[in-house]
Parts: sequence; structure tokens; C-alpha cells
Amino acid sequence: MSISLLLQFLIFLYPALFVTYQMFLYRIANNTIDSNYIEVKNYPFLSIIVPTKGEKISIIQGLIKNISELIWDKDKMEVIIVSDDTEEYFEEIKSKLIIPEGLKVYLYRREKKLGYKSGALLYGYERSKGELILTIDVDSRLQKDALVKAYSRMITNNCDAVALQWVGYSENTYSKLAKGIMASTFFASKALFEGKEKIHLTVFPVGSGTLFRRDALESVGGWDYKIIQDDLEIGTRLINKNKKICSSGVPIYIEVPDNFFSFYIQQTRWAMGTGEVIRNRLRYIITAKVGILKKIDMIFHLLQYTPILFTFIGSMILVILAPFINYDPLKTPLFLFWGIILSLYAYIIYEVAIKLGFRKRDAIFSLGRVSGFTVAISPFIFYYFLKGLLSNRKTYIITPKGGNKISKQYRTIIIIGLLGIIYTLAVIIYLLHHNYFTSLWLAYYSSGFLYTLLTFNKEL
Repeated sequence: MSISLLLQFLIFLYPALFVTYQMFLYRIANNTIDSNYIEVKNYPFLSIIVPTKGEKISIIQGLIKNISELIWDKDKMEVIIVSDDTEEYFEEIKSKLIIPEGLKVYLYRREKKLGYKSGALLYGYERSKGELILTIDVDSRLQKDALVKAYSRMITNNCDAVALQWVGYSENTYSKLAKGIMASTFFASKALFEGKEKIHLTVFPVGSGTLFRRDALESVGGWDYKIIQDDLEIGTRLINKNKKICSSGVPIYIEVPDNFFSFYIQQTRWAMGTGEVIRNRLRYIITAKVGILKKIDMIFHLLQYTPILFTFIGSMILVILAPFINYDPLKTPLFLFWGIILSLYAYIIYEVAIKLGFRKRDAIFSLGRVSGFTVAISPFIFYYFLKGLLSNRKTYIITPKGGNKISKQYRTIIIIGLLGIIYTLAVIIYLLHHNYFTSLWLAYYSSGFLYTLLTFNKEL
């Protein structure tokens, strides 16, 4: 295979096919999965597990208030909050939280912290008594009828777990980044859950907002505290045990990052977690008793970061070859195909943003910001994905605080700025050699780094 064909595959064909598949899933997704919910008369006992660390007490209080307003028999509900905070802060949480009358809330602090979020979920699960288990992040919120609708879905479709549909929200009404992530989150949630279910593919649980049957969790022994990405890891094992995971069409409101560094932390953490799941759980997919198309689709789901990785690899090959190459490696009809697919994808996300109530100008600038920031952090996504895929060390990306946070931010930005300059120099070299297609694509790609360098401080 020539270097040109390799580059065209990495940069154009592979990412375009991935995006095309997601657009296909989005377009076939119904507006609602099933609006004929049955009336719940006999409520099973429900345990709600909430892992928390370093969260403001007001955020925890907000979730408790939200849960207290949900339609469910409160005599058959318990809330288990699992804290990984210091003993001092945990005591402050206990003293300041106001528990609504009739709601059973249990607060635990893990003194022996095995793993991270997965370990906290396992800790809460082992202390729960519910026939149903709901996992939810402390900053997530539910509509009043969300639980009964999700349970109705579970009963009518004989599901072992039901994933709620992520809908992004942010308290920061000025953040263009947050608005862009809200639109892309809505698109991805529709495509990867409702779209897949429409064509009878396998759905994975979500990290915040999955309702499990207890017996399903018992069949796999609960969460594996050694694995970072709790939703994907337990999903692969449930699927391997022939458990049915369903989508619901029931929204859960998830707080999205509203600043550059939070976005960086979220995406690199997910990338590392996904790589770790591939290393440790791929065999569960391969040996699952499902059809070959479902297996391929599940593997594709775990490879969701690879279009970003492949594009970055291709871009670095172009930079290295710039002084030596005497032809245009990206001069191909695939350039046009890639451009059309990218334009269609951008238009669909723009439509979603308008549907969510954003003004046209806000929608355009918000999507541009997400796109630029995603390109800029692609080297870090590449690094952490490989770290999860290849390293046996159990690591977790912790959001740094205070001076360490500022230092980490500026180191990240310096790397992004240097790469932007390197890509720009490569653009000039390819232009001098009259390799216009390659220089055009590299100019597009480098703009993400330079744009982030100029605008990141607006999203801090």
C-alpha cells in the first residue's frame, strides 16, 4: 500500500464512514421509542446509587430535592450516596444536607477506596437492597415521571437494563462550548441508542441514568472496580450473559463541560477508559452469543475515538513527510467525499442546535468551538487512548486544583500552540511544492489548534 493510500484512508475514508454510520442511525431514530407507557401499580424496591467526590453540597442537595419529587412509592426507595471525600468534608456534607421527609437517604464514605467511580458504584450496590438499581451522577436531573416510564419500558420489553437518553444542560448560559456539546450530545444519544434499537442492534448502558434489574447485576457480580469506564465494562459483561439492554427515550439531564479544561479532562478520561475496556473486555464481545453484525457494531462502538486518532496520525505523517515529498498525497476524489460528509454532519448538528432553541449565530459559533477544541485535544486523546489500551497501570485522570490546575492548563495550551505552528509550517512547505490539496487540508486541521490557542481563555 502506498503512503498516499494510507493517508487517504486515515484522514478521509475511515472518519467519513464512521460519521456516515452515525448520521444513518440518527436519521432512522424515532422521536420517541415508545409513548405507550403502562401504569405502574406495584412498585418494586428501588435503590438509587450516587457516587460523589469534591462536589458542592448545593449540587448534592439539588439532586436529593429532584429525587424527592420523582413519581415513585417513597416507602420503596432508598438513595445511597457514596462519597470519596475527605473525612472532614464528608462530615460537613452530613451536617448540612437537608433530607426531605419520607425519603430514605444513606451516606457512606469509602475509607478503603478500591478503584474510582466503578468502585464507588460497587460499594453502593453491595449495601443496597433494591430489586432495581439506578445509577446517577450527582449533577444529573430527572423529570418527575422518568422512573415510571423507564420501568414501564423495562416491563413491556422484558429488559434487564434500560438506558435513559442523555440531554445536555449547563448553568453557564454564556458558554459557546457548552451549547455545542449539548447539540452533539443530543445527536449522539439519539443515534447510539434510539437509532440502534430501531434496527435491533445492541445498546450499551450509560454512566449516569441506567436502570438495572438486580438479578442482572448479580449475574456479573456488579461493577469491576479495576476498570475506569463503568458503563462500557459492565455493558460488555451483561451482553455476554445474554442480558437485554434497552433504550428508553426518557430524558436524563446531564451537565456538560462549560470550559476548555473540563472538556479536555472529560474527553481524555473517556478515551483512556475506552482503551482500557477494549483491552480487558473485547473477548466478552467476541464470545457473546449474538450475531456477527451485532458484534461488529459493538466493536465499532468501542472504537468511537479512532476517527480522531487516525486523523491525528495521518496529520503527523504529513508533517514528517513535508520536506521530502514531491507529490500531493491528498489529491484524491476522497477529499470531495470527505468534505461532503463533513458538511452534512455539520448541517445535522446545526439543525439539532436550532431544535434545542439556540439562535442561528450561537449555533454556528458553538459548533465551531467544539470542532476546534476537539481537533486541538486530539494529541492528548491519542496519548490517553493508547495508555488505556496498552498500559496495565490502573490510572485515572484527576481534575487538578489550584496552582496545579493552572500549571496543567498552560502546559496543555503550550503544546497545542506549538503543534499549531508546526502544522502551519507544513502548510507553507506543501504550498511551496504546489501540493495544494494537502496544504488546504492541513490549513483546515491546523486552524483548530490556532483557534483554540486564541479562544481557550474565553472558556475557562
